[in-house]
Amino acid sequence: MSQSKHDGEPFEVQCSLGDLRITIAGPRDQATALLLRLTSERAEESARSPRTEGSFDLVSSVPTEVQTTESRSVIASSFQPCPRHLLAQSTRLSGSSTSGEDRIRRAWTAGQWAGAVQAGRIPTPNRSQQLDLRPRYYAIIKAQNLDTSTLCKSAASYWGIIEDLAKSNSISHSFPSEIEAQVYFAGAGVTDFEIRQ
Repeated sequence: MSQSKHDGEPFEVQCSLGDLRITIAGPRDQATALLLRLTSERAEESARSPRTEGSFDLVSSVPTEVQTTESRSVIASSFQPCPRHLLAQSTRLSGSSTSGEDRIRRAWTAGQWAGAVQAGRIPTPNRSQQLDLRPRYYAIIKAQNLDTSTLCKSAASYWGIIEDLAKSNSISHSFPSEIEAQVYFAGAGVTDFEIRQ
């Protein structure tokens, strides 16, 4: 993907809104302002929708200052493959048209994207493929009301932490199984997390 040059410095940022992938290239302050406007409108729409266990798939906020010019393809190419010991847990996953191995890889990749957001490489993670199972576990890597990463075993405890999605600075993801949530944490490099019912 090409980068535009403005004021002598190339700056490009991408975001995903639903099924759309948007690229903004130009002066850093203008591109960041537009990105924040686009994503805050999307967050406000999400906040107005009913909060049900199936009403979201991937949650993240946009930092006030974007710190990267890396493209999503460059970031994705830097991701490590899912370790075999994690893939071995796929035999414990069932009930979906998506295979257990694909679910483990999905969780690992989502964790790698979350780690890239946490490291300031990109403002938002890529959206995960939708599953045909209802989420029951909510892995939060970062949120304003948390001191440590947290695995919530209910939507109620998740929303108790996140509160207002439009104002949240969270990095989180929901999953149908605890195994997938743990793989997500591993993919993001999170080794210690607390559990809430």
